[in-house]
Amino acid sequence: MNSTQELKKDHVTLRRIKNIAFRCSELLYNKQCVPIEDIEIISVLVEEFVDQFHHGKEEKAYFPETRNKVALSEDVRKFLIEHEFGRRIAIMLRRAISKWKENNSEDGIDDQKTSILVEPIARFLRTYAIFIEDHTSKEDLFFDQIEERKIISDEEDKVLNKLYESCKSGIGGDEKISQLLKLIDYLEARKWMKGYI
Repeated sequence: MNSTQELKKDHVTLRRIKNIAFRCSELLYNKQCVPIEDIEIISVLVEEFVDQFHHGKEEKAYFPETRNKVALSEDVRKFLIEHEFGRRIAIMLRRAISKWKENNSEDGIDDQKTSILVEPIARFLRTYAIFIEDHTSKEDLFFDQIEERKIISDEEDKVLNKLYESCKSGIGGDEKISQLLKLIDYLEARKWMKGYI
């Protein structure tokens, strides 16, 4: 598998995370229960798999290689801006989860207060799901153009694959990636996700 195809393969996994985030958001908006631990797992997947691993490969390896190709530099700039947008949503989601947990541990919390604290979580999950769908669709088109035009040489491709290995090592290697993928499987098998996929 070449370096471009590997990123497209990652997008399949990102869309699985998107589906989980969207379903969770729907349930929260409908005042249905999703365990906070599961929402925290979604946040971990967003921060570690999507941002650190996948976007890390793009930002540290792929985009620097393609940015110098004049016709692609504007696309690369836009994708980097979108990555930053995704990071900001992830940070706001994490803060909203923390705030909910802090307030939910107090005695005598009422339903109205819980509802007020859950709404931002639902909103950030939904926003992130929409971001992933839009962003990966645009990047897939970009990757298709790169493959069609044969913009990356075989030699450049080998360098990129080595850089990807470095990115993988940077977040904990194959074992960490395997654990993250198992977390996706776990969430997809949860009762609240049943019938959605």
